[in-house]
Amino acid sequence: MQNDIQKYLTEKFQKEGVQTFTLTKIANEMHISKKTIYKDFESKEALIDKTIMDMLNNAYTKVINIIAEKSPFIVKFYSIFDIVKDNLKAFDDSSLSELKRHYPATWIKAARFRKYNIIPLLRLLIRAGVKKGVLNDYPEELYLKLIYGAVSELTKGNNKNFQEEIDILLQIVLNGALTKKGKKFLNYRLVNVN
Repeated sequence: MQNDIQKYLTEKFQKEGVQTFTLTKIANEMHISKKTIYKDFESKEALIDKTIMDMLNNAYTKVINIIAEKSPFIVKFYSIFDIVKDNLKAFDDSSLSELKRHYPATWIKAARFRKYNIIPLLRLLIRAGVKKGVLNDYPEELYLKLIYGAVSELTKGNNKNFQEEIDILLQIVLNGALTKKGKKFLNYRLVNVN
């Protein structure tokens, strides 16, 4: 039953983000008793903590497997962002604020996990892209800020199309915003300025 409860809560977080809720509400929605939940989890905090940390660990494992694959960089990049899209609502700024406010110990664990596990993997992916000549050799921090900032903005409010917009964002990041004509003009301007 523990796996069923966590699976239900994971899906809820992925669709709606981390929100305050009662165990009674979860029990009613799952058609089980609160007593059943308490058999597997000593408290609501324990349920939240286990679910959030399992979500992070599962996503991390998937990303490691993708990076280890012998597939083109672009395929890896899009595969990783499919994982990001699946978990975006659960770990957007609003959800992290809820965690910080109501479950500070879990928020600290999630923040550390992001800093010491997720960000280094993204850096590794960016470095690999630069090394293979697929990405321009710009500072990693700028890539991370660009992606994080844009993704954060997309998830604000009740944007129903954020997953589609993330795909467009990735196209802009990977292809650039300029058309061939625009790139020609940019190159012309840069040559004339120098």
